[in-house]
Amino acid sequence: MLQVKQIVNEVFSSNTYVVFDEDYNYCWLVDIGDFQKVTDALPPNIEIRGVFLTHVHFDHIYGANMLHEAFPKSVIYTNAYGHDALYNDKKNFSLYHESSFVYEGKEVIILGERGSLEISPNVYIDYYTTPGHSNSCITYVVQNWVFTGDSYIPGIKVVTKLPGGDRTLAKESQERILLLARNKTICPGHGEMTSQRR
Repeated sequence: MLQVKQIVNEVFSSNTYVVFDEDYNYCWLVDIGDFQKVTDALPPNIEIRGVFLTHVHFDHIYGANMLHEAFPKSVIYTNAYGHDALYNDKKNFSLYHESSFVYEGKEVIILGERGSLEISPNVYIDYYTTPGHSNSCITYVVQNWVFTGDSYIPGIKVVTKLPGGDRTLAKESQERILLLARNKTICPGHGEMTSQRR
């Protein structure tokens, strides 16, 4: 049975989620912050196959190089803007933090507007572009979980003042996410997981 484990990172208390099934010796991540916390939370000898990025701001990606070093075959999923931002410290905002971040790997798959990927036998993760907070924002749905990143954090107004932010798009994305999240658990980029009953 598929399970989701939440990890709260040190930088801005962003969230990383581990998506796994105990019947298999691999898992997937949604965003990647404190890599050591992730490995501490995993059973021994489990492989991280990849990361689905909700967006490419520094606090959601800064563990990617450590992941690449430990699991060089792991893949990062993002959109075209996110791909560029992984390799540009100004676009991912790490230039303005204590340490600049540029991704050192090449294993990046660019996702389109929407689609679906099989992450384990007969288990699919659906993805939807949800811009407004950033041009790189993507929301993911797998079974009863919806990973919203910073496109929707229950009870918090979406930040649209950063470069790439757009208030109108953020509102449209929020409406889309609320439809996707009916009777599911919302896993936001910051804060606690919450059940959406509508």
